[in-house]
Amino acid sequence: MDQNGDPAVPKRFERVQGLGAAVEVFAGKVTGWSWFGVAVFALAGLGALGGAALVFWNKWGIYYYAVVLKEAGLWAAGALVAFALAAGSLWGIFRTRKLGAVLYANGFAHSSVKGITAWPWDQVEYTVATVTRHYTNRVYTGTSHVYTLWNAKNEKVILNDQLLDVERLYDHIEKQTFPRLYRQAADRYNSGQPVQFGQVTISKAGGLQVGKKQYAWDEIEEVRIEKGFLNVKKKGGGWFSGASAGAGYTPNLMVLLNILDQVVGLKSGQ
Repeated sequence: MDQNGDPAVPKRFERVQGLGAAVEVFAGKVTGWSWFGVAVFALAGLGALGGAALVFWNKWGIYYYAVVLKEAGLWAAGALVAFALAAGSLWGIFRTRKLGAVLYANGFAHSSVKGITAWPWDQVEYTVATVTRHYTNRVYTGTSHVYTLWNAKNEKVILNDQLLDVERLYDHIEKQTFPRLYRQAADRYNSGQPVQFGQVTISKAGGLQVGKKQYAWDEIEEVRIEKGFLNVKKKGGGWFSGASAGAGYTPNLMVLLNILDQVVGLKSGQ
């Protein structure tokens, strides 16, 4: 916070104009393990170089030079690999330190090694939230978050766990953009036009279409969001009469779910 109590905006965002006052700043996530990795790889590289030097010191002039070079070359190759891994880790830290986002009253800005992207709220056209829970041997090991935003020019911004509190950042963006995106979709639906959400298309006359499967509204027994999928169940249908679409690949999912809830009702599951 600065002396006025406003969030301290990093200097790289100073050129952002027209989005109003800064509300909150989200920094890149650089962990201690990242620096630990750099140190380990660098020390391994130095150790391997020391091994190569020791080979030359003890064996040059005593053994055939081809034998010495071969043995020292293995150590040198190990050093190159270790230094390459250390450099890669440093590059990852550099990229992460360049990452950041700032929420403004009228939009948001995102920074990466490619520069600054700044969009007012009304430029966000599509959002996709891919949230994945990970398990190892049935033991929960964490959740990853990838949020992708597109504008009308098909330009995109990707927000993920390399940003601190990325969930809260996306929740705020969704809260600011949902009313306009919902109104646009609802107006289009109410006017009789089809509204597409990735693999899912809805319309008053055509009902609900998921991929190549289409259902009239009065044919649908249930629409359920469950375990990361939007599942459609047909009245009196068999095992293969229903359809599913991945929630994590469906643009403007919350808009779609709100419209479906009003038309056919929506159930949720674990």
